[in-house]
Amino acid sequence: MIVSLAAFLISCGIGIVAAVIGLGGGFLYVPTLTLIFGFDPRIAVGTSLAVMVFSSFAASVVYRSQGRILYRAAAVIAIPSIVFSVLASVVTSYIDTRIIVAVFALALLAMSLEMLFPSLRLIRKIGIGPWMELACRDQDGTGKTVHITYAHLVAWGAFGGFVSGITGTSGGAYFVPALVALGIPVHWAVATSLLAVIPTAIAGASTHAILGHVSVPFLVLYGAGAGVGACLGASVAPRIHPDHIRKFFGAMLIFIAVLMIQQKVLMGI
Repeated sequence: MIVSLAAFLISCGIGIVAAVIGLGGGFLYVPTLTLIFGFDPRIAVGTSLAVMVFSSFAASVVYRSQGRILYRAAAVIAIPSIVFSVLASVVTSYIDTRIIVAVFALALLAMSLEMLFPSLRLIRKIGIGPWMELACRDQDGTGKTVHITYAHLVAWGAFGGFVSGITGTSGGAYFVPALVALGIPVHWAVATSLLAVIPTAIAGASTHAILGHVSVPFLVLYGAGAGVGACLGASVAPRIHPDHIRKFFGAMLIFIAVLMIQQKVLMGI
């Protein structure tokens, strides 16, 4: 009973954080499942991806009611993300994942600097090729219109998907800053990222479920807690100043990078 309650509360807290900053939550689900509950890393990754489907869906429902999801942008990101997530699964069979994760951890650190110090502009907009025009407007009519190139979304969708396949995270750590680099307001970037995370998480979770890498009891516990937390996080996010979200996101990226290095490089998992 105590273990079940602890699992629910932990996942609820993670769900709140994930919904506020636009990530699936895998960067915290995996380490809590392995370090606190003693899961095998493979089962932790598989269960984490399955839980992300619930948490991201719950948050997306709330963000949809707020009118903050850019559906076309989410779709363009999600398609290459799914493809490269599967490709990454194959690549990890031939390349030492510790080397790959170390490189991606450095990329996370670079993106954290972009979010913490926007004037650095480390993530450049890919402005070539066809583009679409999307309106980012609140229910009161305030907001702006942004021009988004397909090449930018495809490139970062592929990159995020590749990271997802290797590390068991959602790829949202790359989707949000990539969307912000296009001039999309943070709240819309967070909401759009969460929707794009869903199909990627489904693809990854399905593969792991077939391999028997999903714990059904913890999927139920973590899924319920994450769903509740995601709804709470998405509800309070609009009240948080965009600059505060950017700084919190940047700090979390540094934290994620440290976790990745610790678990994949130092521990050799």
